[in-house]
Amino acid sequence: MITLFGIVLGSYEYEFGRFGNSIHIWSQFNPHLLLYVFLPALIFESAFNSDWHIFKKIFGQVLIMAGPMLLIATFLSACMMKYVLGYHGDFDFNACLLYGAIISATDPVAVVSLLKELGASKQLSTLIEGESLLNDGTAMVVFFVFLDVVEGK
Repeated sequence: MITLFGIVLGSYEYEFGRFGNSIHIWSQFNPHLLLYVFLPALIFESAFNSDWHIFKKIFGQVLIMAGPMLLIATFLSACMMKYVLGYHGDFDFNACLLYGAIISATDPVAVVSLLKELGASKQLSTLIEGESLLNDGTAMVVFFVFLDVVEGK
């Protein structure tokens, strides 16, 4: 629904007067600016609300989930794209790995809020939230490595 609303606003932006002008201005923003403004605040909030003592205790589990498990998820996603869904042609296995690196990063915001609402243990919430914090960085590194492979660098 939000996507359709955005398409309508973008298609008819010049017919909305001043509101259309503001839509045009917002559409010209660099997307990296939004990434650099909002992402550090979200990461800080997540890290600030984590319990350090529990995080230190389960750090090994978090590293296993954010490192090797992310690589396995990336590889399995690439295999799914290539062999199960059957993408061929220009979409070679390196491009499938690039897609797998993008899709493997998890976003557990809804899961963590549901766990807090249900009264689950703090250790489980910290495990999922800590894995998400480290998982995003690992996924970004894997993405850039595969991007260099695809570009032939």
